[in-house]
Amino acid sequence: MRTSIDLHNYLQSLEVPHEISLVEMPARTAAMAAASLGLDQSEIGKTLIVEADGNPLVVMIPGSRRLDVRKLKAITGASRIKLVEPQDAVSLTGYILGSIPPLAHANEMPVYIDLRLLSIPIIYTCGGQTNAVLKIKPTDLISAGNAQIVDIADDGRV
Repeated sequence: MRTSIDLHNYLQSLEVPHEISLVEMPARTAAMAAASLGLDQSEIGKTLIVEADGNPLVVMIPGSRRLDVRKLKAITGASRIKLVEPQDAVSLTGYILGSIPPLAHANEMPVYIDLRLLSIPIIYTCGGQTNAVLKIKPTDLISAGNAQIVDIADDGRV
């Protein structure tokens, strides 16, 4: 199983500035992470592993929003989008649930990052372990993950 050390080594090999911090309480949700770090949920990057017509991809959206499946369908051309099963997320990424970072996975997958995350100076996201948090600039995350910047989050209305 992969850990924060694998994530750190991957980013270090690309010479990408980042910090991985260990927190006392595991942060399995964006709300928990924001609360433990004293941040707004919009500063948390929520990583999801989804299938677009059976092909796995990584999507990252602000923790304060939900994935807009219609937008992702339009971008990928897929007719069906669904979250992968938990055991498949573990197999695809190599990380345990609740710790999956947006990059440095066991299998290469396309990465899509919601454009709203570019408006914040630093993204906080899962760091490879349930008690690890990755702190990284959005531009560094995009280049390290060879990510596409897209509009895939909902509009935030309740």
